[in-house]
Parts: sequence; structure tokens; C-alpha cells
Amino acid sequence: MATLNRVLDAIETHIGFPRSRSSGISRRLQDAGLLPSGAPGVAPELDQRDACLLLATLMSAPKLHEARDHARAYAEMTPGGSVLSADAPESVPRSALAYLEVQSEVVIGGPADDVRGHRFEFVHGWRELSVHTPEGTVTRFVLPGALASHQQAPHRIAGVVRGEAFANLMKDLF
Repeated sequence: MATLNRVLDAIETHIGFPRSRSSGISRRLQDAGLLPSGAPGVAPELDQRDACLLLATLMSAPKLHEARDHARAYAEMTPGGSVLSADAPESVPRSALAYLEVQSEVVIGGPADDVRGHRFEFVHGWRELSVHTPEGTVTRFVLPGALASHQQAPHRIAGVVRGEAFANLMKDLF
């Protein structure tokens, strides 16, 4: 567990996202009940899932009033936009957020070489997370039913997090 302030400082250090912007978005997520609020005199403590949710929301660059919707979308986005049933194989990540959480556990639990070569792209204009591996495979997480192979706007702008920066962030925090 890490305090919210420590997570925000680490994101600024390792990812380069300015603290001035991340504080407002984290407050919106706390107000929506998506991040812990803490108590009077007690700093909110975030686990790996919370840190991944905050990072994904920040990197998708929402307007302040859209932060809640962006955060909720990461818990719903599936690989390729597939609609997963209850009997889907366990090897298929259930959401983009679950995928990021597993990657953070890989980093914390052992050598982070599996993640260091990755590139995570958090698309700004629509809900998408693209994961690029060193082998050249790309996994796109989009909302169920959306076509992952089709660009949803004329221009694609994304916040990029290198796997090495992600690994350093998670190792620093947890």
C-alpha cells in the first residue's frame, strides 16, 4: 500500500505527468468512490489496482468532468472488444484494468524483464488501451462490442508509457 501523495509523486517522477493536473483528477476519482478517500488525519492508501486505475485515467487525458467515465471504462474494456461470457478461458484478461494489475504483479513479484520491453498506449479521443510487446504483437482493449481494428476518429493521439517506466513506477511504490 502507498499513500495517494506518494503515488502522485511517483507518477510525476517516473512517467512525467504533472502533479498539478493529477491532483484534480485523483480528487474526482475519490469523489466518485473509485479511489479510497482516507479519513480525517489519515492519508488514503492505494493498492496496485488503485495505482493502475489512476495511471490509466491520467494517461487517457480526460477533461476533469470526464475522469470518472474514463476510469470506469478501463474496468470494462476487453481485449479486441470481445464480449466475455462466464465460461471464457481464465487466460483471457477480463478488463484493461485487470491486465495492468497483472503486469504490476509480474513486476513486483520477480524480474520485470517481461514488462520492460512493452509499450502501453492510452488513447485520448476514445476508450482504448493498446499494449505493444517486444515481439511485435499488439493487444487492443476497447469497450465490448467496439471494433478494435478500426480507428474511431480521424486522428489518434495517445499517452505512451514505456514498460520500463511502468516497471520502475510499480517497484518504487510496492
